Formats: sequence, structure tokens, C-alpha cells
Amino acid sequence: MRSRSEVDLPPPLLTVQELAVLLSTSSSGIYSRVARGQIPGALRIGRSLRFDPRVIAEWLSANKASAGGLP
Repeated sequence: MRSRSEVDLPPPLLTVQELAVLLSTSSSGIYSRVARGQIPGALRIGRSLRFDPRVIAEWLSANKASAGGLP
């Protein structure tokens, strides 16, 4: 049996504010993009939104590739 410290836990979920900093936008911009379905993997926990950083990383990578590698 593996100890608790050996368990492979997923990375912590990002908050709206953390994602806003990552994307250089506002929290309200994140909420409106989620409402329009433009940001994948939004998880509602109670009244809060959280984002899986792995899903966000894949999404950003795919968008970068489709934009020809431009930031």
C-alpha cells in the first residue's frame, strides 16, 4: 500500500483570478468567455469556477499552433 505522500495527485485547480493573470485579462473577461463556451474545462464547484491547468495548457498549445505560433 502506498503512503499518502506517494499518491500521484493532480495539480491544483486554477481559480478565475489565477487564469485571468495567466491570460493577461480580467476576471470578468474570464466569466464572459466561459459563458460563451470559449474556455474549455471550466468546473463549477458550488458558486465558484475552477480550471484544470492541464486542460488549459493543451488549449493554449492548440491555439498557439493554429495561430501559426504567434503569441
